[in-house]
Amino acid sequence: MPKLFIDEFVGITNRLEVLPLAFALRKAYGHEIILDWHELDSLSIDDTRQGKVRLLARLGALRVRNCDRALFDALGGKKIILRSLDGPAEILDPIYLESARKVHLAPSLAASIRQSFAPYASRPVVGVHIRHGDYQMAREDRYEIAGVEWPAVPVWWYEKTMARIAARQPDVCFLLSSTGDPDSYPTLRRNFDVFTLDAVSPYTYKGADHISRVNPVADLFALACTPVMLATPVSGYSHWAANVLGSPTTCIVPIPGATPDDPLYGKVELYGRRLPVWREAGREGTDMTVLSPSLEELVLNRLANTDWL
Repeated sequence: MPKLFIDEFVGITNRLEVLPLAFALRKAYGHEIILDWHELDSLSIDDTRQGKVRLLARLGALRVRNCDRALFDALGGKKIILRSLDGPAEILDPIYLESARKVHLAPSLAASIRQSFAPYASRPVVGVHIRHGDYQMAREDRYEIAGVEWPAVPVWWYEKTMARIAARQPDVCFLLSSTGDPDSYPTLRRNFDVFTLDAVSPYTYKGADHISRVNPVADLFALACTPVMLATPVSGYSHWAANVLGSPTTCIVPIPGATPDDPLYGKVELYGRRLPVWREAGREGTDMTVLSPSLEELVLNRLANTDWL
């Protein structure tokens, strides 16, 4: 049986994005999928096993970083270290959500999420995903993406958007998920009913830019329980929470050129679509609906759903 390894070459959700291609190769050629991930104490993935990508595993392995159809067709019998976040659409699109359903959160973390949401069971919940750290802002006073590969969203945009949501839906509460410490956003906590998960992260291996106080796997699954999310465009973390795990989530995203006086909102709904489509929406504005300043087009009274965990 040929072996296929996925190591920690990127963050957790980008590695999850590799799985559909791995499962397609397994189905086509019988590969054994071996994951060298710290986070396997927080989640489990069907049809894989945990292992180490040491020197022996690397010897003779084909490193696959960009897999098109021609390469896919040539991988039978090959030992592979898989690092491709994309692949042949005709193969991956039909199995994308099926592959995601093989990913399961640890029961203790699922219980922690249910406990965190329990006080808000009768109230509308909106997710807020703030990706800073390795994401950078082109300007503090204006949301721009030109010249920035991984653009961060300014905190003022979240604050302005949360205020407009609260004006329309006064009983709303917000689940805050972020890189770093979610307590480092005092204006959001002071002005809105905000809660975070009580699940401390044990992971520090990715360095300062990726460290979060809250367990990032649990936070991801919690975000996926929210029906509406203030998302970080381009981020695979926002994508997996909104479009892959759980039920479909409506994403509110900033439009380039947004300022504190004119925040500019777009709506993106891409449930079941793969990461390249999400990233194109964030960079090119495809699959995006422009919203009015009052957000009157949105349904904001929906409750969180934890039943699927």
